[in-house]
Amino acid sequence: MKKIYLVMVVMMAALGLKAQVIQEQEFAKANFYYNESQYDTALMIYEGIIEEGYVSAPLLYNIGNTYFKMRNYPMAILNYEKALKLDPNNDEIKQNLAIANALITDKIEPVPVFFMTRWWRSIGNLLSANGWAKASLKIFGILLALLFFYFTARTKGTRKITFFTGILVLVIFICSIIFASQKHKYINEHNEAIVMTPTITVKSSPSSSGVDLFVLHEGTKVEIIDNTDKWDKIKIADGSVGWMPSSSTIKY
Repeated sequence: MKKIYLVMVVMMAALGLKAQVIQEQEFAKANFYYNESQYDTALMIYEGIIEEGYVSAPLLYNIGNTYFKMRNYPMAILNYEKALKLDPNNDEIKQNLAIANALITDKIEPVPVFFMTRWWRSIGNLLSANGWAKASLKIFGILLALLFFYFTARTKGTRKITFFTGILVLVIFICSIIFASQKHKYINEHNEAIVMTPTITVKSSPSSSGVDLFVLHEGTKVEIIDNTDKWDKIKIADGSVGWMPSSSTIKY
């Protein structure tokens, strides 16, 4: 029975490795067509990789670049935003996203973010969700080691130092757990979207008869804060809120 289980594990590992090799080959093939300016073919291969269940920041970034070359700026922005979600510190993604945003109609000034919130987010973006999860395990190991040293210390001074160090490490451990949880939630939530309709009027209520509030154009990023059957309540970067048809956006 153990031999059968071992064979199954080896076979699954081999299949996983083979799938990864195939994905890498397909990625390289798509990159070749991209460099040859055959953007339709490159895009078909890139999206085929995603259909197989493989998603990464470099893949989404390249899809964004392909759409950009095809002058489909809303789809380029969508994929840049998706890539940035997975790799929030990537300067190339940020730069290309800024270029694409400069080419769309709406130029919305964002509401200033409180410095403590900005500071907290910048620390959270230092690692991915998995990175923070791994870091929390390592920090927990350090915490256990400090606990051991505390109970085995022979002098009062050593215990005191170990105690306060342990308090500091405990705080860092709790923060790492919070960061991991927040990052995981952010990646798996789909409460952000890009407007895909050339021009859409945002309403005061989830109805076509609602009062017109403002107009948005394709490529604009919105936050989904509520929804009904066919309408989404959205908020844009300057804090303005209203309702628009769900079919007007692609969520990510």
